[in-house]
Order: sequence, then structure tokens, then C-alpha cells
Amino acid sequence: MTNRTVTVIGGGVAGCSVAYLLTESDYDVQILEKNEIGGMLSEIEFSDGSHCDSAPHVLFFDRSDAPAKRLFSEFTDLDPFDPYSKTYPTGRLSDPHDYPVSRRNAERWDDSATLKREIDDARSTADGNTFDEFVTAQVGPKMYQRYFKSYTAKQWGVSPSEIVGDWFDYKIEFVEDETPFFADNEAYYPRRKYSDILTEMVEDCSVVYQGATGLQTTGTSVTAVETVDGCFKSDIFVNTVDPAYLVSEPESYRYRSMIIVGVRTTLDDDVFPSGVWWGYFPNDYEFTRLTEYSFTPWSFDSQTLLTFEYPCFTDEQLWQRDQAWFADRVRRFFTEQGVEGEIKEVVIRRLPRAYPLPVEADIEAFHQTNDRLTQLENLYNVGRVATYEYVWVKDIVEAAHGIANRIDSELGDEM
Repeated sequence: MTNRTVTVIGGGVAGCSVAYLLTESDYDVQILEKNEIGGMLSEIEFSDGSHCDSAPHVLFFDRSDAPAKRLFSEFTDLDPFDPYSKTYPTGRLSDPHDYPVSRRNAERWDDSATLKREIDDARSTADGNTFDEFVTAQVGPKMYQRYFKSYTAKQWGVSPSEIVGDWFDYKIEFVEDETPFFADNEAYYPRRKYSDILTEMVEDCSVVYQGATGLQTTGTSVTAVETVDGCFKSDIFVNTVDPAYLVSEPESYRYRSMIIVGVRTTLDDDVFPSGVWWGYFPNDYEFTRLTEYSFTPWSFDSQTLLTFEYPCFTDEQLWQRDQAWFADRVRRFFTEQGVEGEIKEVVIRRLPRAYPLPVEADIEAFHQTNDRLTQLENLYNVGRVATYEYVWVKDIVEAAHGIANRIDSELGDEM
């Protein structure tokens, strides 16, 4: 057995995954977590005991032996899931369009002949340095305007012309007809709550509920993590939080924040068509996505659980809005859409660092800050926030495996 110690900074899926893998290799692991175990996977909890995701967290894998599939299967059964989604470019629930956006969507418009001609002209020249150039080159200008432009500006809070094109080259799909949301990937949903799964993952770790404020270093090695109440020493350190917390005078870069509004309600009819559980609103409303959670194993027959996602920055007025303001917005949406039902409860969850911003200046500023950490030989970074990459749970867990294996290999060479 090894007597080496590891400090993991952050208790989200990245921190919990790498902590569990290291405890399985007999490392002594402590986790520093400012708020709660779970991070972005923590559920919205309602007063009656019901709960739902903070936005849908479906596990999907491109191969049967994916590390994330193996890991989560150790803690819960995974139910196969074949979800569809819709987009609502006209702002009406009565007018659902295919998502991912398909060629067939062009037929829903009066000028469909023009749209199809633009698509045919564009599809052979998929290229561009910015998001608007990249997508227009694939779908044509009119389809870009109706399905992508406003949604992208709302999601990221910047002009699509500021967003780097190649950052999206694997996220834009333009299919012929309607396809499952996760296309050819295997998709599953866990039978247990994510927060319970992650809590069990780290039950052999020492969890300290304090946030990191800096590092103590000697030469090119970290000796301790500083918090408001003290410092924590170990041999190895794994960071999953914003590097700005760990270095003095960080560069200026932004994360896109998100307010998730959870709604417990009774509805007379389904919000979406059969087999569809979430929908996107590119051109109307301040929220981007609406999700209905009857696909989960703990759904309640007598009521419906919904989430509305409101992207923003923390210095915007939207970030400061209270529960009553969002409840009023939900009521207005129901009225405008003709949705009949009684709102039982509204719960707000705020995520200050939901997404790294895909803008070149912010990416460069992040790397200038993070470069200071990469010089430290016994510090490893993993996770969406710590690496400033828009990665999925499956990617995060795979990276955690890589970090754990690397630590094992490097320390094994020293022992």
C-alpha cells in the first residue's frame, strides 16, 4: 500500500471521479469543496421531497467500454435512453422543429424553396473562422438566422462573430431528417441521484468544506493549498476549479453563468410531443432550454417537474433577479403558450461557472493564468472549469482516468 497523500480541489464530477480512482489505488485522498459534493450534477430539491437535474444530465458514450459507463455502473443501474429534442424558432410550443436542425426543417417555412437552395449551395463549403461563418457555410444564411444566430447570442452573451469557429466544429450537426439527440451514441440515465452517486464515490475520502484561496509552493512543487481557515498539505494535488483562485494576479477571462429555474407543477397536458423531453427557444424568451423530467426513474405521476435555463453573466441584472421574478416569467410563459396547470413551487439554482466562454481573447487569457499552474510538477488539472473546455461527463471521467493513471505511473517510478 502507498502512504502518498492527494488533495483534490473541488467536489464535482471531475474531483469525485479522480478521488475515487485514487482511493481504489490506496492513496490517502482529501477533497476541498466550498459548497456541496456534486457540483453541476447536484439536483434541484423541492420541498415535498421531489427533485430533478439542474438541466438534463444524460450519460452518453461512443463505445460500450467507455470509462464513464464503467465507473457509473459500479454505483447504479443505467437505463437505456433514446431521447429526442425539439427547437422552437417561432416561439410556439405548437410548432416544434427538428433538433438537431435538419434539412427537413426547411419545409416548415413559406420560403422553403429558397432555404433548400441555400442549403445545397452551402453544404460543400463548410468552413469559417468564427461561429457565424462556420455555421452559415453549412446551412446557408436564412437557416443560420432562424435557428442559430439569436440562440448563440443568448447562450453566450456575445456576438456569434466573436466565437471561434473551430470550437464548434464537432457540435454542429445538420442531418437530413430527425435523429435522436445523441445520434449514434449509447445514451443512459442512472437510477440513483447523481449527488448520491458522487457522495458514495468519495466515502473513503476526507471531505473538508472549505474553498481554496491559493497555493504554497517551493520551487516547482506545491506544498499546500491555502483556504480562509488554514492550509492543507499533501504530496499530490488535483485541481478542478477556476485557476484564478490559485494564482495571484490572474488574467481577466470569463465563464458563462447560468440560472436554473426548477418548477414543480401540475399540468393538464404534456409540454412536448411524445418521446421529447426538452426543447430550445432560439428567438423568443430569455431562457434557452426547457426540460420536462418524466424520463427519470423517480418522476411523480401527479405532478410535472420542469427546468428553465437562463444564461447570463454574474454582473448582469438577470443574475440578481429573485425567485418571485422568475416565477412570474414562468406564469407568463404558461399563459402565452396556453399551458394549463398550477405552479406549486419554484426553486432557483445559480451556477456562476457553467461554461467556458469560446472567445479567443478569453481562451488566451485563461491559458496565460493556467500556464503558471502547469509549471508545477505535482499539480494536475481536470474538468470543464479547470481546463476551460466545454466537455461532457464522459470526457471528464475519461480525463480523470488519465490523471489517476499518470499519478500512479509517475509515483510508481519514484518508489
